[in-house]
Amino acid sequence: MNRTVPWFFLAFALLLAGCSAPKSVSVQLPEPDTWPASGWESSTPESQGMDSELLAQMIEQINSTGTRIHSLLVIRNGYVVTEAYFHPYTPDTKMHVQSVTKSVIGMLVGKAIGDGAIESEEAKLIDFYPNRIFENPGGKKNAIRLKHLLSMSSGLDCQEFSGGPSMEQTTGWVQFMLDLPMADKPGKSFGYCNGNAHLLSSILEKTTGMSAREYANRVLFRPLGIPPVDESDWGGDPQRTTTGGYGLHLRPADLAKLAYLYLHNGKWEGQQIVPAGWVADSTSEHIRKEDGSGYGYLWTVYPEAGHYAALGLGGRQVHVYPSKNLIVVVTASLESFAEAPEIEGMLNDFILPAIQAEAPLAENAAGVTRLEAATGMAANPVRPVPPLPATALDISGSTYSFRENPLGWQTLNMTFEPGAPAADVILNGAPLQVGLDHLYRLSTSLPGGEMLLRGHWEQDNLFILDYPYPLTGSTVLGELGESEFHFHFTGDRLDVVVQQMVFGGEGILFTGSK
Repeated sequence: MNRTVPWFFLAFALLLAGCSAPKSVSVQLPEPDTWPASGWESSTPESQGMDSELLAQMIEQINSTGTRIHSLLVIRNGYVVTEAYFHPYTPDTKMHVQSVTKSVIGMLVGKAIGDGAIESEEAKLIDFYPNRIFENPGGKKNAIRLKHLLSMSSGLDCQEFSGGPSMEQTTGWVQFMLDLPMADKPGKSFGYCNGNAHLLSSILEKTTGMSAREYANRVLFRPLGIPPVDESDWGGDPQRTTTGGYGLHLRPADLAKLAYLYLHNGKWEGQQIVPAGWVADSTSEHIRKEDGSGYGYLWTVYPEAGHYAALGLGGRQVHVYPSKNLIVVVTASLESFAEAPEIEGMLNDFILPAIQAEAPLAENAAGVTRLEAATGMAANPVRPVPPLPATALDISGSTYSFRENPLGWQTLNMTFEPGAPAADVILNGAPLQVGLDHLYRLSTSLPGGEMLLRGHWEQDNLFILDYPYPLTGSTVLGELGESEFHFHFTGDRLDVVVQQMVFGGEGILFTGSK
């Protein structure tokens, strides 16, 4: 006999479904053939069921468009099938991984819970600071648990990305975060905030008896064969608490090892480094982000696509596809905060379509040769030097003087010779070389460090200088990351516009004259 189910039973069933535990995208994979503690093994794409032609097309496109990709690692079934480093970046270049640092902090919290240093993610924030007096106390703040910090749903009124005050402007980052008022109930809404991760770093320090950096070196990096990270590659706040939201510098192959650990549910060479349950919880959607993706414990999660990612500013990204046994590591300097359309295109148009089978494909010698040629061009993109415009010869050897400016420039002299592969530059008395053949030149005799530079004439009166990253702390070009310097020459006047490639914005403008 058919009976109508009362509406309140249907509503109750839907409520239960909505309250069910989130599903992790992690899967159980077979034991790998090899572990990469001492280095990754390589394979042809076809041996791992991937199409080398598509991967070659992707590298060729990056080369031809000049997209600011620094490195790309594609790893399937534990084997590197594509490894590209775009000049001047190399396998040994340590990159600031930006907010991928947060995912490492999340791993360390899971490790600390597994080791018994932290009871669980249900522990309350205020319990770790029992004698601390802070502003805006109350029920909502008392209800913040570690899981809320991990899922960026603490409810703290963090306004660092909307022009509000930031903890970095203070002398006490942890105190600043604890003092914040509450904007929402914990667990109710997603609110991205570097301070949430920094509080977790502080808690790791309190519970393990060492900084998060030292703890990572001992319990995470060492077992994976990742070289120890010193303070210069992962600094701290004014109290030397390791920065939780960013700041870590690692090589791309090291990032891939961390992803491989999670791909295998926290196990490495028979040892459970991070609890498997923590990996599953970390890669489950606990809250929905504004863009529709999910967020786990300091990982962005795409449940429908069966993949999760650590996303950093400017295109520092780690993507894990457990069901495809696939890892993709990208470092870049793109004008984006996290989700970079350039990298999304690489994944959706080339890398994922290249996966054509679980079993090996027939070898494609021509495709592999094409891929090798493309990665070789990425590493050594030398090009013929174009003819110099009339302005280059007119200003060559002239000295420009500057009034007070944010970079502290006083004088600049550029010398161009027809057909020469590099230009000579003297900035504030410091000699520099600028590659004109698309290759960077290393300048070493500088106050405080070294730097790489290349440039080209975009127009008859516009010269663009490309500065990829500081090497050893030189401040000749100011405290800048990856930047372009646009030199506009008009008569005796020189207008300089400095554009930071990752942060974008209006740039810095100042003027000099002969």
